[in-house]
Amino acid sequence: MIKLTTENTTKAIERCRKLKPTVRFVADRVFAVQSANNTNSYTVRFDVQKGERFGLCECKAAEKGLACYHIVGAATVNIYRQGLKRQTV
Repeated sequence: MIKLTTENTTKAIERCRKLKPTVRFVADRVFAVQSANNTNSYTVRFDVQKGERFGLCECKAAEKGLACYHIVGAATVNIYRQGLKRQTV
């Protein structure tokens, strides 16, 4: 899993804004993100450990330890969903 920080997500945020990937909810903190470059779909998972946020994607960039635009796109949806869950509690 990749620890998500402001420093390592800046380029991925820019790329995500440009490519606008399609994100589909699969399960709690699990999303399917469509590649903007081909027909691939990547599973993205999130976890929080001791207050630190982590993301995992199946793409080649994430395999190299980089925060990818798939993680950023899914994180946007995840943050929204987690906020909704807090409102209903």
